[in-house]
Amino acid sequence: MPASPRCTSLPNYGERLASPRFDSDTHHMSQHRRTIHKFALPLPRLPIVRVLGKPLVLRLLLLLLVIEAIFLAESFTTLMEHALRYGGTARDVLHLLSFKTPEILDLALAMSLLIATYFATQDARNRGELVILATAGIHWARVIAFVLTLGVLGGALSFLNAGLILPMAKFGERLALAELQKDHVLSQIKNGSSQPTVQTIRDTTFIANPAQGAAQTRGQLFVFQPNVTGNWRVARSQDWQVTDPAPADTHTITLQSLSVLEAPYPNDQTRPLNRFTTTQASFAFQLSDALPAPDTTRTAAERLLDLNSNEPAQLTRLITRALMVPMAGLLALAALLVGGAGPWRHAALPLAALLMMSCDVASRALLAEWSAVVSTPSVLLIASLLYLGPPLAYLLWRGEALMTPHRGRS
Repeated sequence: MPASPRCTSLPNYGERLASPRFDSDTHHMSQHRRTIHKFALPLPRLPIVRVLGKPLVLRLLLLLLVIEAIFLAESFTTLMEHALRYGGTARDVLHLLSFKTPEILDLALAMSLLIATYFATQDARNRGELVILATAGIHWARVIAFVLTLGVLGGALSFLNAGLILPMAKFGERLALAELQKDHVLSQIKNGSSQPTVQTIRDTTFIANPAQGAAQTRGQLFVFQPNVTGNWRVARSQDWQVTDPAPADTHTITLQSLSVLEAPYPNDQTRPLNRFTTTQASFAFQLSDALPAPDTTRTAAERLLDLNSNEPAQLTRLITRALMVPMAGLLALAALLVGGAGPWRHAALPLAALLMMSCDVASRALLAEWSAVVSTPSVLLIASLLYLGPPLAYLLWRGEALMTPHRGRS
């Protein structure tokens, strides 16, 4: 006698499958699982992002790090000399180097995106990944749109960096150097050094000699005052110190057991030389008396971007620098198409870089003249057409070839 189909297919769960309530629960659970899968974040699963996004971004970051390291190494010697001159440490050198990072990023972003886009797209193309995307129904225009979107984001970063971060970095670097110099002068006044140091504070010159032996913490201090009631005066003390009473910027040099020489300036008549000793003398000063306070007025290069100010030349410079970033990504794709599989493929990338720099110089000079007579939105539109129009038009004409590898490659 044939077995029941229900018992044959699921012999252990026949009774539970017969329950309407279990069928309903199973149906709801299945719907719930499908719903979770449907509303999962789709962005990381986009084919273009998966194929080009990670390799391109990793190459871009690596190139930026390499370029930053090269230029920082070049600036290291100069900044180290500044730090050593003012008695700075390795921490001070690193602090000064950090102010150079935005300036290097402003120069390196477009070139790094050009190189990263070229090689990332070339690898995906030669491995056949773009062909697979085309077979799966992914239009070639989405590759161009992805690179353009990444370039626009990089352009926005370049605009913010050049308009806000870079001026703040230049202003901060100048103030950091002034602060380092101030600390060095104060340290010399308080602690002396291994060499004789000379410091003039309000027409009074202090000469501190180094300690003569391990038992001495400080050497002798000579004080010269050129005009004290018409006389010059020289004082010498072995026991002296610098204190910091309130307020914080006020300092006092206290000298004990002074030996003083005083006399009028020589003239036709010989004047006697007075010599006397005193138990204590003090000189109160502020650090601004020994070292001029740094100028906190921002220079033209340190001025932050103000969209409401009437500075079309500065705004035009920032716009063109920002547009060069998406232009670099589009030129990288165009270089892949122009190079092909022939000998031109070796020169395509250098020529694209040269074309990018040449177009930037020519367009910036042209737009700088127009910015004085044309409104800002019109300048932005014209700049976008000049920078993005030609490479984008070429890619729309031949963009379908991006999805296929070079001939002779599998």
